[in-house]
Amino acid sequence: MIPIGTNLRMAKAPWMTYTVLGINSLLHLFLSWKNNLSLPPKIIDSFGFVPSSLLNLDPLAMPTLFTSMFLHGDLMHLIGNMLFLLVFGRKVETQLEVKNYLAFYLASGVTATMTHTVIQPDSTTPLIGASGAISGVLGAFLIYNPKARITLIPDPVLIYLLRRLTIRVPAWVFILIWFFLQLHFTTNPASSTIAFWAHIGGFLMGGTMALAVYKYLPKERFYAARKRHYD
Repeated sequence: MIPIGTNLRMAKAPWMTYTVLGINSLLHLFLSWKNNLSLPPKIIDSFGFVPSSLLNLDPLAMPTLFTSMFLHGDLMHLIGNMLFLLVFGRKVETQLEVKNYLAFYLASGVTATMTHTVIQPDSTTPLIGASGAISGVLGAFLIYNPKARITLIPDPVLIYLLRRLTIRVPAWVFILIWFFLQLHFTTNPASSTIAFWAHIGGFLMGGTMALAVYKYLPKERFYAARKRHYD
């Protein structure tokens, strides 16, 4: 199922989410334009994060903790991540505000990468993608807006059975199903090139940080978000 929107209104324009989306998109197009919109291997090798390089105390490993977050293997990888960021990131940004949101996003991404490194410390395969950071956004969205309604495009079988192109489900249902699927996929990692443990680490970090700062945030931001649930 593909999320395409929520029932929540934005108190103000989430410019940081749009900025991160724009940087990821323009960077991918610039780097992959001459390679059929797939990122060239030399870019991945240079700016992706390699777990074994950190354990080998390679000084070049630290910058790639951040550069890897803004690289995507191909157009579908980019579109999938940016869609999740757009759907879930906008409301979280308005609740955390810009500076907090950016720090939160980057911290989730770094934690996701380090979680992957703990699980596969000897891996020489570069890790790229924003999904770890975006998983943190999902964790925060679950904490702050569990009753929000998420609009989804179901798979073709459900579209046929339900005779509907979209369905709406509570955020807590969709996000928890997503999370437990990530856990399930870690049981057979050899069958996929996706770093599912990075998703799990980013998600748990995002949820933990969201809980930690909740009491310091103006509560009207959350009242405005919840109010839409009863309209």
